[in-house]
Amino acid sequence: MGIYTVALQIFGDPEAADVVFTAGLNTLTIGINLTTQVIFNEQDLCEIRDSGGKYGQYIFDCCRFYHDWHLASDHFDGIYLHDPTCMAALLDPTLFTFKKGAVRVETEGLCVGHTLLDMGLKNWVGNNPWIGVPPIDVGITVDADGVRTLVKKLLCSS
Repeated sequence: MGIYTVALQIFGDPEAADVVFTAGLNTLTIGINLTTQVIFNEQDLCEIRDSGGKYGQYIFDCCRFYHDWHLASDHFDGIYLHDPTCMAALLDPTLFTFKKGAVRVETEGLCVGHTLLDMGLKNWVGNNPWIGVPPIDVGITVDADGVRTLVKKLLCSS
């Protein structure tokens, strides 16, 4: 069985996310708490554009809207590398630390879409939503500079 990375819009479909997390698949998940630490700024985007890579100009052009939107709305000179960070976890897992544990997703109420990680520190008894939930690998920390360097290297060499 392969490793499945999960980059979900949890709030949009929390029921589906809970099914994925509890399905017993060999799952590795990287949350937005990590992906928002990995950022390309204007200089990074220009380096990719000017790298001579086959897709450098195309990637630069595609990222313009995202970059300009962040700059106008948040005064933030950068773009978050959400999907590339998830791919980096598969390409070089040494750039991350992981914890293994059961993950559930709140499917209703004020906290809909929030994920909860049970690292096995409590011995659950009785019938409850945590009994029998298989553990998955959850990213806890990221070497943001390492991921940024890896992604940039791959994009510049294409």
